[in-house]
Amino acid sequence: MYIALKHKYNSGLQPSQRNLSFNEVIDIYLDNCKLHNKPNYYQIQLYTIDKHITPHFINSNIKKLTHTEIRLFQKQLIDTGLSNKTVNNIMIILKKLFDTAISEKIIDVNPCDGVPNLSIPKKQMKFWTPEQFKAFIKLIDKNEEQLFKVFYTVAYFTGMRCGELLALTGNDIDSVRKEINVYKSLSFIKGEYKITPPKTKNSNRRISINTKLLEMLLEWKDKQKDILEKLQVSSSDNTFIFQYKESPANKDIFSRKIKTICARGEVEPIRLHDLRHSHVALLIHQREDYITIKERLGHASIRTTIDVYGHLFPNKQKETADKLDELF
Repeated sequence: MYIALKHKYNSGLQPSQRNLSFNEVIDIYLDNCKLHNKPNYYQIQLYTIDKHITPHFINSNIKKLTHTEIRLFQKQLIDTGLSNKTVNNIMIILKKLFDTAISEKIIDVNPCDGVPNLSIPKKQMKFWTPEQFKAFIKLIDKNEEQLFKVFYTVAYFTGMRCGELLALTGNDIDSVRKEINVYKSLSFIKGEYKITPPKTKNSNRRISINTKLLEMLLEWKDKQKDILEKLQVSSSDNTFIFQYKESPANKDIFSRKIKTICARGEVEPIRLHDLRHSHVALLIHQREDYITIKERLGHASIRTTIDVYGHLFPNKQKETADKLDELF
């Protein structure tokens, strides 16, 4: 019997006699998160655990939690009115916490196993057509709001993520090759600005830009220098492109400004991230292929591009059917 128990313990099938509390398992998990992930990811994990998981499980014995109790927790989350997507995200983190307990040989079975994710209705993707984007840009005063005109134009014509845009410096603009070098992201976490690698390793890329966009960027750099000088802030090629005061710009100002600008006319507002979707719609309108779009967006694979944007491509079946008319 002893030999069998020892074998089960060594093979990870028998919970150890360690008595770590739920909070101690959380601490181990968060330490690993901080060590192996970007700061923003860590902050999301910490916030979700503190707000939703710790209050419910703080006095629980992690060894005695059952599948039934996990399903009850999921139902309680649903009853609070949280969206299915939010509930699923919380449950994913909870499962990772139990996986940590398994790794630490505290338990041998994850009670989250077999608890199905909630279905998430697919939302219709929002984006601006070229005509809508032109109408939006015309609502921006070039003299008083040049920063915003340039920011939204670069976002629309490159498909860059907001953090990637905010991290741009003059050194990242290659005027000779007419390219933007994307290899970092800027985020604002707990009152501090942090430069991190972009979302994935494939997000490191060079994006070709058109001549007029390059000219717009260079014109803004000249004006930015004057703005910063008046504030007695020195500028150089290491200055963030979209900085307009002592500290770097925060994405919130660009998110909020979209609604303010749209209210001046008849353009339906979209989210800041939807400018990335709009860029893809623009490329598809110009009949660009999946590979080109994948490279500009920095997707890990063409499958990602197809999964997210495949529905925007013209219906090839209709084209095929129309060609058959020629045979009649």
